[in-house]
Amino acid sequence: MMTSKEIVEKNRKDWNSYSEKWSAFNHSEKILRPVLNDPAKAFHKKTWELIQRYLPDLKGKRVCVPSSGDNLAVFAFALSGATVTSCDISDNQLAHARQVAVREGLGDAIEFVCADTMKLEGIPDGGYDLVYTSNGVHVWLNDLPSMYANVNRILKKGGLNIVYEIHPHLRPFDEELKIIKPYDATGPFEDETTVNFHWRLQDIMNAMMHSGMRLEHFEEMFDEKDYERPFWLKTEDIINGLRADREEVDRMYDWRKNPPMALPHWICLVGRKV
Repeated sequence: MMTSKEIVEKNRKDWNSYSEKWSAFNHSEKILRPVLNDPAKAFHKKTWELIQRYLPDLKGKRVCVPSSGDNLAVFAFALSGATVTSCDISDNQLAHARQVAVREGLGDAIEFVCADTMKLEGIPDGGYDLVYTSNGVHVWLNDLPSMYANVNRILKKGGLNIVYEIHPHLRPFDEELKIIKPYDATGPFEDETTVNFHWRLQDIMNAMMHSGMRLEHFEEMFDEKDYERPFWLKTEDIINGLRADREEVDRMYDWRKNPPMALPHWICLVGRKV
């Protein structure tokens, strides 16, 4: 079995090699400009509503975004007046995001730190009003208790951890609702380039609560129709130029024609450091 260090290094290598293509797509005018014009566009509508409910004024707040990936949420927080720390294991991902931040005049508001989300090394204790993690974070992490312990560590007392993630009950199924694995088969799942994990809802929620945070809110959400990057097309296919026409996307979002659409696709959790 691979060690935690080996898992992190394998995934770091994969994201470093993939980062240029990832940035070219996510930092294109079509994807980036709507976020720069309206920071809410970086989030699911319900997630943005929860951020606004719990932190109605982000001006002057300190926000940390572990596993920041495309950094769209980072840019959105900075545009909303926050001072943001963007953390990721991929140096190349951070370098591409830094170029965008400087180009768009956000460089002074964002600090970029190469750090493992399970350790958040170099991030000081008790300094943040909000730690936000977005879709696709948990799948790369083999130790959720360590992640949440360090999220709790860096939060101020009363600070918030808002989590947006794919709904774990989708993991056992393929697009036709055919069962492809047991729900409690959490991994590791290894291929040539990556190692990932399919955590259950209880794994995520218990890791948050056992870290010392209090769970304040839990939301299950449906995907919002998106003609540019519909939920039912794989991100890699979209980046490689695969598109669906409007009629096909409309079909994807009709549960009578696409049964998985009847199930919620996303979860959002709000935890508070007590």
